[in-house]
Amino acid sequence: MKKLAVIISSILLSSAATTAMAADTYQSISHVGYVDVDGDDTVSVDSIYYFSPKATLGPYDQFEYINKQTNVYGSYSDNDFVDVTNIGGEYFVQDFVLGAQYNNFDTDFGSSTDVIELSAGYFFNPNLVLKATFVDVEDADNQFVFDLAYNHELNSTDYIGFTVTADDEFDYRTVAAKYFVDLQQGNYLTVEGKFEDVDGGSSNWELASNYYFSKATSVFVTVNKNDDYTFGAQHFFNNNVGLEAGYGNNWDDSDYDAYFANLSLQF
Repeated sequence: MKKLAVIISSILLSSAATTAMAADTYQSISHVGYVDVDGDDTVSVDSIYYFSPKATLGPYDQFEYINKQTNVYGSYSDNDFVDVTNIGGEYFVQDFVLGAQYNNFDTDFGSSTDVIELSAGYFFNPNLVLKATFVDVEDADNQFVFDLAYNHELNSTDYIGFTVTADDEFDYRTVAAKYFVDLQQGNYLTVEGKFEDVDGGSSNWELASNYYFSKATSVFVTVNKNDDYTFGAQHFFNNNVGLEAGYGNNWDDSDYDAYFANLSLQF
C-alpha cells in the first residue's frame, strides 16, 4: 500500500498558461492536505509563488503544460515514519531556465538525508524544453537526470503534452503524457498517463482522468499496474478556495482503506 500512498500524495501536491476569453490568474497557489491510509496519517502543506500572474486554461486548477514563469516553492509533510521538507525555485531568462531544490528526509528512526538538486534547461521554442538536473544525495552516488518536454498546441487551450525522463546511465526511464480538452459549454476533460521502467526492477504504469462539470467542479479517477485506484471530487467555492476529497484502495487487497482531503488556496 506504500505505492497507493505515493499516488495519493502526488494528487495532493499538484499543477501551469494562456487562454482566450477572460482567464483567471494567480500568483500564489497553496494546499493543505490530509491522508489516512489504514490508520497511518499524513499531513502536508505546500505553496508556490509566481513572480508574474499565471493564467488558467478554464478550470481553476489547470494551467499550461510547460511552466515558463519564475517561481519559488516549498512543501512539508509529516507522518508516523518520516518528515519531508522541500524548498526550491526556478528562474527564467530569455531561452534558459535555472533551478535549485533542497530536500530533507528526517525519519522517526533517527536518520536524516539531504538531497540537493541543481538544474539548467534550454527552450528550443516555447513548446520544447530540454533540462538537465544534477542530483546530490547525501552518502550516496550523485547522478544526472535529463527531461525533454514537448507541448503540442491543438488550439488556444487544448493540448497534448509529452515528457521523457532518463538518468545519465539510462537505468531509469519514464514517458508521461497529458491531454487537455475544452469540451465547450463549460465542460473540460484531462487524461494523463505515465510509464516508468527501471533496470533490475519492475516497470509500472499509471492512468488518471479528470472530468469538469464546470471550471469549479470536477470528479477524478486514477489506476495503476499494481491495481491501486483512487476516485473523488473537487469543488471551488469561489475562485480562491477549493476542497478535494477522495477514497483509495487496491483491487487485490481491499483491507486497506485510504481517505484523503485537500484544501486549495489560490490568489
